[in-house]
Amino acid sequence: MKIKEILRFLDENAPFKTAEDFDNVGLLVGSEDRDVSRVLCCLDITRGVIEEAAEKNIELIISHHPVIFRAIKCISDNSPIKQLIEKNIAAIAMHTNLDIAEGGVNDTLVGALGFERLCTLEITQSDGRGFGAVCDIPDALTVKELAKLCQEKLGTGCVRFSNNFEGERRIKRAAVCCGAGIDEKVVRLAAENGCEAIITGDIKHNFWVEADYLGIALIDAGHYQTENAAKSILAEMISEKFTALCVIVSENECNPCDYI
Repeated sequence: MKIKEILRFLDENAPFKTAEDFDNVGLLVGSEDRDVSRVLCCLDITRGVIEEAAEKNIELIISHHPVIFRAIKCISDNSPIKQLIEKNIAAIAMHTNLDIAEGGVNDTLVGALGFERLCTLEITQSDGRGFGAVCDIPDALTVKELAKLCQEKLGTGCVRFSNNFEGERRIKRAAVCCGAGIDEKVVRLAAENGCEAIITGDIKHNFWVEADYLGIALIDAGHYQTENAAKSILAEMISEKFTALCVIVSENECNPCDYI
């Protein structure tokens, strides 16, 4: 099967044109005319993932995070791009387009937490799709209970949460944004939609302060943990469509940071 057939299918389900302007999705390494029979899915194309792919005779890696994100001015000996080329492994990225796709990364995160999705937080597409979700929490929780829920459901070693949110105040509505999903607009939209909390990852200091002024609790459940489902989503999509392909979810990949 040629890579261009896989690209066409992925584009139909999570159109590349719906990716954010800053993003870099699609075929990033290799030729679309290449024949492949073995595919590996992952969150990041790390050294360990490339080694795993080579050991398992993988011809194509499909990742969530792009292996080429910004303009490259040089390729060093330890560059993952050089390693992919040397090992003759192609690479496709499905990033923000997969985040907002129906049944994509953000929808899966909402489902994993057991929340009821009410609407899209920020509509960016003509069909109503977009970034993040406004959700009702079936059983209202304190901020600490909500942080504990994220820790348990997402397998997170450490969850950061707002420590001065009003005592036993119960949270009934939250904005859920996978990855590094917070900026000034997200905070504003969460407030406008009556959200009492925002669940995401990679929260910078200034947003903790800003959200506190607005009375919104923040839950930082980790970038890796809020998007780790991407590799299983991709593997399921592709294996169901292309039954002749051998599709593998990476076993070498793990969270690149630990906690003490």
